Amino acid sequence: MINNFNNKKMFPKDDLDERGELPAPFNIEKHNFNPHKIRGNFDYDRNGIPKILKNKFGDHVDRNGAVVTSRGYKMNQNGDIIDYDKRKKFDKSQMIQGDLPKLFNYNGKKFDIKDVIGRVNVDRKGNLQHQMDKKGNIIDNIGRSINSKGYLVDEFGNVIDNDAKIIFEKRHLLEDEIPKIFPFTRFNIKSVMGDFEVDPLGNPILENLGDGQYRDQKGQAVNAKGYLVDKNGNIINKNGKL
Repeated sequence: MINNFNNKKMFPKDDLDERGELPAPFNIEKHNFNPHKIRGNFDYDRNGIPKILKNKFGDHVDRNGAVVTSRGYKMNQNGDIIDYDKRKKFDKSQMIQGDLPKLFNYNGKKFDIKDVIGRVNVDRKGNLQHQMDKKGNIIDNIGRSINSKGYLVDEFGNVIDNDAKIIFEKRHLLEDEIPKIFPFTRFNIKSVMGDFEVDPLGNPILENLGDGQYRDQKGQAVNAKGYLVDKNGNIINKNGKL
């Protein structure tokens, strides 16, 4: 696989799966973005619902007059989702009635990305306008703790939803940004799974070595969920790559 700008090799053929898909984590990160940078700027009602307006042409707009979907995402004249630099982020065919499809976390739990972001003002260049509490912690417009990318967080830096349930642990974040795994994300889970049987409840049957270390039936190092790991506990694929 080569770069379409300079024809330099990006991934050797052996790194691609049988479908020609990129290896992890690059296949997962293809759709990475910050949700604040693709949403309009809104005022909110007392129930926390953004006030999406309409212009004289009947288009949905934010308070700055930027055209958005009925669910508040910035879009171009073709209906594709764009960021503040007008770069296309999602094709309109990937949207569901103006909304992003729900994502998955690493436990397979579905969540709405709007449920994990704080209420933050964004300037016309797409920069988040953070606020600080008296202790110097970043907070959103209604006083909830957020990280530098505008995600709701608990006291340990884990990303949480509106109900304070952990969606991503802090260690899974990259510079405060969460992974984005959509239903259309093409990811071959078998490439990072060990070799094991499962019990009647669906839990992997592994050899427990103690101290949080496990082995599959081929003797490969895995974590408690059966994912292949390196000596530092990082999930790797069958080629030993992160």
